[in-house]
Amino acid sequence: MKNLSDKMRAKQQLEARKHGYKVLPFFRLRARRYTFYSLFLAVILFLLAVNGFWFAFGMTGSFLLGMLFVYVRWFRGQRDVWPFAMKIINWDVVQELSEDEPSA
Repeated sequence: MKNLSDKMRAKQQLEARKHGYKVLPFFRLRARRYTFYSLFLAVILFLLAVNGFWFAFGMTGSFLLGMLFVYVRWFRGQRDVWPFAMKIINWDVVQELSEDEPSA
């Protein structure tokens, strides 16, 4: 039995191979998680601002911007490495992992 996360990742790799390593499908795939994180941090920032904890507000905002910067930097690095990764990935194995197993 294949690991479900391996199957999901294999499908993502095949999708990226077909369309290239683009930002929009990458964000769409993780939209629910990003929405949750954004709302959670917005509530925290709102509560800090309402209560007048401006130093904590600034620290949390700085943390958020730093996290965003590192994430965008990672994504750009992945995009730059993608042409090399396409050459060395064994696409037959990726295709095999992405397929559904036959029912018994």
